[in-house]
Amino acid sequence: MKGGHKYLIEAMEHLKKQHTDIFCVIVGSGFLKAALEDQITAAGLEESVFLAGGRPHEEIPVWMNACDVFVLPSLNEGNPTVMFECLGCGKPFVGTDVGGIGEIIEPERNGLLCLPRDPECLAMAIAAALEREWDASEITEFSSRYSWVNVVREILEIYRGMDE
Repeated sequence: MKGGHKYLIEAMEHLKKQHTDIFCVIVGSGFLKAALEDQITAAGLEESVFLAGGRPHEEIPVWMNACDVFVLPSLNEGNPTVMFECLGCGKPFVGTDVGGIGEIIEPERNGLLCLPRDPECLAMAIAAALEREWDASEITEFSSRYSWVNVVREILEIYRGMDE
């Protein structure tokens, strides 16, 4: 099975052994849905993992703000928009250190990272993130440096500097 959600579900198997009250919602749609449903059933996680399916874009902030920790178990990425959205909601990010994610996520400040395809590490990172008191306002403030206005401002400064 392609995709990192397989490892998130495996991480949930580890987490359920010590955190009986944990609940995971996976938002999104795609060709992996049936395989993920089968994996959830085989692991006995029907009461712990919910596949919400594809949701309208305007609904995403509601789902994101309802979480305690946002998890993105990607196998490859650039700089995913959803990471910036999560940080903008003041939510800690737990994910894999792929692509540009490691350049943005500062462990202990706004999230935790682990290697891809490592459900045990992912489970430990999720557990650690859930146990920690995060400063939502600090996370939100950090994310503001990546607003479109600030990104455009930085790009313009680079181009203006090329004239010198």
